Order: sequence, then C-alpha cells, then structure tokens
Amino acid sequence: MSTPMILSLGSINSDLEFRGVASLGGGTVRTAGFTERAGGKAANVAVFTHRLGIATRLLGRIGNDYYAKVATDPLRKAGVDLNGVTSTDKAQTGIAIVIVQKNGDKTMLNASNANMEWGSEATALARDMIEAAPVNSLLVADFEVPRNVLEIAFSSAERRRLKILVDPTFPEEVELPLLERFHAITPNEQEAEGLLKREIRTEDDAAEAARALNERGVEIACVKLRQGGCAVCCKGQVSMLAAPDVEVVDMTGAGDAFMGASAAALAEGRPPLEAARWGVAASSFSVGRAGAQASYPTREEFLRFLDSIR
Repeated sequence: MSTPMILSLGSINSDLEFRGVASLGGGTVRTAGFTERAGGKAANVAVFTHRLGIATRLLGRIGNDYYAKVATDPLRKAGVDLNGVTSTDKAQTGIAIVIVQKNGDKTMLNASNANMEWGSEATALARDMIEAAPVNSLLVADFEVPRNVLEIAFSSAERRRLKILVDPTFPEEVELPLLERFHAITPNEQEAEGLLKREIRTEDDAAEAARALNERGVEIACVKLRQGGCAVCCKGQVSMLAAPDVEVVDMTGAGDAFMGASAAALAEGRPPLEAARWGVAASSFSVGRAGAQASYPTREEFLRFLDSIR
C-alpha cells in the first residue's frame, strides 16, 4: 500500500524580517535586527510536515531572481520535494516584510509577485501531480495563488477523492458554498469574521463560528484564537482547546505550523480532535522561537513537547 502524501499548494516567499520593533509610529523606526528567511504559507506548511516525517511535495511559483534562492535554498537543503515548484520571468519571487514587535506580535506586508503568475504549463503540472498522488493523500491550500489555479487543484483532488484542507488567508475570496468541498478549514478569528460576516470577540463567539462553518459543510472547522488555542467543531460538537503557557518570541508562521501539524496528524489517520491538538501544540512551540521555518521542530522535539502539555 502506498504512503499518503501531503501536497502543499500556495505561496512561496522570501521573508524580510525586522525584529524588536517598539512601535509602528511615523518617521524612522529603530529595529533590533534584520534577517532574510524562507517563508510563504505553503512553503512553511511543507517544511513542517516534512520535519514530522510525512511525504510532502510543495506546489508553487517563484521568480528567476535572488530572492528565489532565499525562498527555496533552505527547503532544498532540508530535503523538501520541490518538483512542483516552477519559475517565471514575468514577476519577482513573492516578498513578505515581517515586522516583529518586542512582545512577539507581528505585522506583515505582502507582495504576492510570482505567486500570482501561473501559466498554463505550471497549472497543468500542479494538476498532474495532484492526480498522480498516492491514495489517501491530502491537498493543503492557501488563497495566495490565482483562483483558477485553486479551482483546477480542488477539482483534481475531488476526482481522486483526496481530502482538501484550506487556510483562508483572504476570506473575501472564499464563497460560502465553496466550504462544502473542504475537509478542514483553519481561519484565525479575523479570517472567520470575514468568512461569516460576524464579530468574534469572545471564546463563545469563536465556538459559534466554528459551529457555523461546520454546519456549512466543512467537516473539521478550527477557529484559531488570538491568545493561542482554538475552537474546533466536528459533527456539530464543539471543543475548546487551550494553548500552554509559553514565552512568545515571534508569532511569524504560527498559523502555518498549526495547519502543518494538523495535516500531518490527519495523514497519519488520527481523529479530528487529536489533529486540532497537534495544531495547537505546533503553533505554541513555534512562537517560542524566532522566524517561521526556523522555529519548527523535528518530529522528536514536537512529540516531546506534545507529551509535556497533555
């Protein structure tokens, strides 16, 4: 029997990170340091699942420029399958300006660039790789690539009866009828507000939002909480999962860690609630280190952390 694979479709960026920012007021703002890192939601998910030992292939677009090396060299060195990553001369590699405040909170400025430049050959390659994936593989997608690419990917996954997991980065692009196609969705509170057109100010609000997404057809609805943890609803049953107390160093990539760990758990056949617990543990681990991919644990580190917070 073939081993399931995770196909991670979406953004690949070079993260230009400024750390230790006291405030974002006008004028010149002093920072504690600057680092160029590999990033992008799909790339981050691929790194996390790869480190957990899950067969993973990244599907995305980069430019033919210096920042393509920044975005992909660390993944290549780590052994992530990049056969689904193609390049274009029409745009630069995606760039994210990441501003990390002293309390670990972050602000991001995103230029999609090559992430939105998909020609017919690149789209066909992604389609073919999804259709050739092993049985019971998972498609993880974000909404930082063109909608026509997502539609082709979703249709290909559906033909293969592969489960689709999505991170609705830009909720205004997700029509509610589309939710029925998804096995799991992992919005944060702000994204859930955009999806459902309602305010989420309390944990009860988050629980009701998870229930509403579940009722609209998503099998596993996880609403990630601002303070960590999540509200998860499956088959109409809502559970609140609290995050452990950790020192927050950098919140960059924490949401992608949540998705990566949840997807890995589901790929291993673990039940939905356990997958959500993996997601909470992963995001909690991630915020304790600087950077996105640089903060992600090995499988051994992750399982030790998971055991320590059960």
